[in-house]
Amino acid sequence: MQNRLLNFVFSTCLLFNLFSASTTQGQSLHYHLAKADSLFAQKRYTQSLDLYRSIFKQQQYTPAMLLKMAYIEEGLENLASSLYYLNLYYRITRDELAFLKIKELADKYRLEGYDLSDRERLLSVYTENHQTISYALMAFAVFLLSLFAILRRRGQKTIGAWGVLLIVLIMMFVHTNVSIQYKTAIVSSANTYLMTGPSAGSSVFQIINEGHRVNVLGEKDIWVHVRWNNKEAYIKKDNLLPVWL
Repeated sequence: MQNRLLNFVFSTCLLFNLFSASTTQGQSLHYHLAKADSLFAQKRYTQSLDLYRSIFKQQQYTPAMLLKMAYIEEGLENLASSLYYLNLYYRITRDELAFLKIKELADKYRLEGYDLSDRERLLSVYTENHQTISYALMAFAVFLLSLFAILRRRGQKTIGAWGVLLIVLIMMFVHTNVSIQYKTAIVSSANTYLMTGPSAGSSVFQIINEGHRVNVLGEKDIWVHVRWNNKEAYIKKDNLLPVWL
């Protein structure tokens, strides 16, 4: 009995400490974000950027924060970083003004990789709404199961409901298990080598500067498999900023 009591007390204290740590961290991040916003409002841009970067490294962000970071990076002439945060902001908000700004910078600096085909646009929207689609399919499947139960209770035919349910379940399986993603990355370094293979001993396919955007096909060790001008190549991870969260 005493051991059970001790275990209960220990577990309660552990949960309390975890909750307190989580709450403290959340309050700390909120405080730093408010401080960074205050510095931005005072036009102390570099100081606010340092705080924004610190928050972002902890995988915390808001759309407004990303937009402010892009603005500051552009003012500091950090083209790749500015485009990086603008692309992240656009992926979250689908703000057409952000898209126009991205195109403006791409045209100004003659950057490639920013023109999307209709198929790529559709795939991009699908990728960014993957979780929402999952919930919608699950809700529809539950609705069909409920409909099936009602029809059976009334003694009516359920073949049609079963057929639709089977189709939905197949869609859910494909949606969950088959990876269909549209990923891009911003080239972050000048004189970045595009290699023919995932090895330093491979031939140099082309040398490009920062700011260009490439389609990401996959990864292998320190290399990222990309598509550039309808051809496949490899770039070191260190030379890319991945545009996904």
